Amino acid sequence: MGLVVVQGAVIKCQHGGQLQLLTGDARLVVGQNGAVTSGMEAGLTFGTTQTPVPGMVSPCTAVTKTNPPAPAPCLTAATVPAGLATKLTVGNIPVLLDSASGPTTSAAGPGTWSVGNAGQQKLEAA
Repeated sequence: MGLVVVQGAVIKCQHGGQLQLLTGDARLVVGQNGAVTSGMEAGLTFGTTQTPVPGMVSPCTAVTKTNPPAPAPCLTAATVPAGLATKLTVGNIPVLLDSASGPTTSAAGPGTWSVGNAGQQKLEAA
């Protein structure tokens, strides 16, 4: 069992970037926040100090291997992540659990993201 990820949850990249999820599906609400379903995590950019993004909690520190190095923030890949609920869905789409993780892309090379905080402590699912 894992906690269901909801709007307001924080995901993190392997370079220390943290991003608050700004959307959720209002058909399943936990503590007034919609559940995050598979696919909502795809295509999110972690910001940098130079280029902050909405929801940025802390910047991604990835840089290119060029001279001089340039910021290369992580982008969540559009693949099915690990850590999806097997029994809890919204509109036949699985919700993300606090064990969710997946790949990222960046000009600095491939990486990974994971859930730093599910955004709630009430609802668990398998």
